[in-house]
Amino acid sequence: MWETISKDQILRDIVTSVAIVIVSFLVAKIVGVLISAFRGKIIQRAPIELGNRMLELLARFGRRLIVIIGLYLAVHQLSRILSPGIFRVVDGALYIAVVFIIVLFIIDLTNTLMRWYSQRLEEKNQVFVSREFLPLFDKIVKIALIFIAAIFILKHFNQDVGSLIVSLGVGSLAIALAAQSTLANMIAGFTILIDRPFRVGDRIMLASGEIGDVYEIGMRSTKVLTFDNTLIIVPNAEIVKEKVTNLSYPDPKIRVVVEVGVAYGSDVELVKKLLQEAAQSHPKVLDDPPPAAYLINFGDSSLDFRLICRIANFMEQWRVAEELRVKINEVFAKNNIEIPFPQRVVHMAKTE
Repeated sequence: MWETISKDQILRDIVTSVAIVIVSFLVAKIVGVLISAFRGKIIQRAPIELGNRMLELLARFGRRLIVIIGLYLAVHQLSRILSPGIFRVVDGALYIAVVFIIVLFIIDLTNTLMRWYSQRLEEKNQVFVSREFLPLFDKIVKIALIFIAAIFILKHFNQDVGSLIVSLGVGSLAIALAAQSTLANMIAGFTILIDRPFRVGDRIMLASGEIGDVYEIGMRSTKVLTFDNTLIIVPNAEIVKEKVTNLSYPDPKIRVVVEVGVAYGSDVELVKKLLQEAAQSHPKVLDDPPPAAYLINFGDSSLDFRLICRIANFMEQWRVAEELRVKINEVFAKNNIEIPFPQRVVHMAKTE
C-alpha cells in the first residue's frame, strides 16, 4: 500500500492532505486539554474573572485557528490536483477565514480587557471614563482592525491598496479639519483623563470665579454644578488652558472663615475667647488645627475679628459657617458684646 502511494503522486497528495486535517483536529484538541490542565496556574498570575475570560477566548479561537490553518495547508497540498480556478476560490476563502478569525479574536480580547478595566474604574468611581472614553476606544480599535484586515485580504488577491490608503488619508485629513474644535475638545478630555486635575464630585473654582462641584466630565465638555443648582458647561479645550482651583483635592478638609465686628470698647481677649469656644463646641469643627480668632482691622464702626477653623468635608462649609454665626450671636448676647450698626460721628461747628 505504501509503495502504491509513493508512486502515485495524486494519491500521496490526497493522503497527505487528509493527514494534515486529522493532525490539525488532534492538535486543536490537545491545545484545549493543555489549557484546561494549566488553567489553575495561569489564573494565579491574574485576576480570577479576567483569567477565566482569557482562557475561554484562547481555547475557542485557538482551536478554530488551528483547524482553519490545517485546512489551508491541506488545500495547498492538493494544488496539483485541483483546477486553478477552484484552487484560487478555496485558497482565498480559507485565507479570508484565517484573517477573520484573527480579527475576531483580537476584538473579543479587547472587549474582554475593556469590560474588566471598566469594572475596575467604576469601583473607583471613575464612571465617566468607562462610559465616555472606553466605548470610543473600542470603536477606534474595531475600525483599525477591519481596515488592516481589508488591506491584507486585498494584497492577497493582488489588488493595489496604495490608492485606497491615499484616499483614506485625504478623507481623514478633511474630516480632521472640519471637526477641528471637536477633536481639540476630545484630546483635551484625554488630557484631563491622564492628568486628573479634578474628578467627578470635586469642588472647583473656575478662572472666571464661579465655584461648583464637577458633575460630569465628557468627551467634549465638563459640566460644573453651581450652588444655584445650575450647570456651567465648559469645553474641555478651554478648561485645560485655564487656571482651575481644586478646593477638595488632595484633601477634602476645608477652612471655614467667619468675620464679625464688635463695638469699640469691647474686651478684645474676651471676644477672641468667645469666638474660639463657639468653634470648639461645634461637632463638625476639627481639633487639629485648633480654631483661632484674630483682630484683623480697626473698622469705621467696629473692631473686626476673623474666626478660622477647619472641617472634614468641604460639602458642609457653608452650613457650618452659618451655624457658627448663629452660635456667635448667642454668646455675644449673653456676654453683652455689641455688634454695632454702621455709625458716623458728626461735629457741628458753631458759626458766629
